[in-house]
Amino acid sequence: MIKNYTLKKSGEKYYFKEIKNNKIIWRKGRAQGLEGAKGRIGDIPKQIKEILNNKKRIKILEIGAGFGRALLELKKLFGDKIEVFGTNFEKEFNQRLTKEYGIDQDFSDKEIPKIYSNFDAGQKFSFKNNSFDFVFCQATMQYISDRALFIEEVNRILTKEGIAVLELQEYRKDHPKEYENLIEIWDNGKRIDFLKYLGRYKNIQIKKSKGRDWHYLIIKKTKNLNLGLKLVQIIDLENDIYSGWWGKKVIYVKK
Repeated sequence: MIKNYTLKKSGEKYYFKEIKNNKIIWRKGRAQGLEGAKGRIGDIPKQIKEILNNKKRIKILEIGAGFGRALLELKKLFGDKIEVFGTNFEKEFNQRLTKEYGIDQDFSDKEIPKIYSNFDAGQKFSFKNNSFDFVFCQATMQYISDRALFIEEVNRILTKEGIAVLELQEYRKDHPKEYENLIEIWDNGKRIDFLKYLGRYKNIQIKKSKGRDWHYLIIKKTKNLNLGLKLVQIIDLENDIYSGWWGKKVIYVKK
C-alpha cells in the first residue's frame, strides 16, 4: 500500500508526497536537480570534473538534499568515481524516503545517496575534519539559523583541495524593506555590508545567482576559517510573522 506523507507548516499539514491515480506526485521544491542548480549555484558537474582531474575518487556532500535528486543525478553521471551523501533538517526526509524517490524515478539502488536526517546545519557538524572533497547547498541557506558558523563548518569538513558552492540567499526584494536583507552585521552601531565583509577572505569568491536577487559562494579550503561574528538574533519570518515570507533573518555583531 502506498501512503501519503505529510509535514506541518505554519500549523497546517501539506504534502511533500501524495498519490493521484495510484501515481506518486513528488513536491518539486524538494527535488532540486542539477538543471535547477545551474541558475542558483552554477555548473556543479563542471566543478566536480575539475576536482576529479587531480583525484581518482571523491566524496560529495549536499546540505539540504531534499529527495536527493541532484545527488542521484551526479551518481548516474560519475558512477564509482564519487561517493554521495546528503543532509536534511526534517526527520521525515530520511534514507527510506530518498530510496523510495530514487527507485520511483528510475535510479538504481547503487545510485541512492547516504542521507543524514534530523541534521541541523546551524550547529557544529558531526562530520570529522577533511571529510569531503566537494560540498554544495541550494535553496537551503536562508533557513539555517547560524550562517556564519555554517560557512566555517563547511570549510572545516573540506579536504585540503576541497571546494564548496553555497547558495547564500542573503536578500529578498519581495520582502518588506526591514526584512529584505536576511543577514545583517553590526559593529558599534554601524551596519556592515555582509557581502563586502565576506569579500575580505581570500578563499571566498562571491558570484551572482542567475536571474535571482541574491548571490552564491565558492569556498576553497583554508586553515581555521573564523568569520569573527557572534549571532545575536534569529527572526523566523515564515513561521513567526507571515507564512508568505521566506526563511530566517539572522543578525550578528562583530566579536
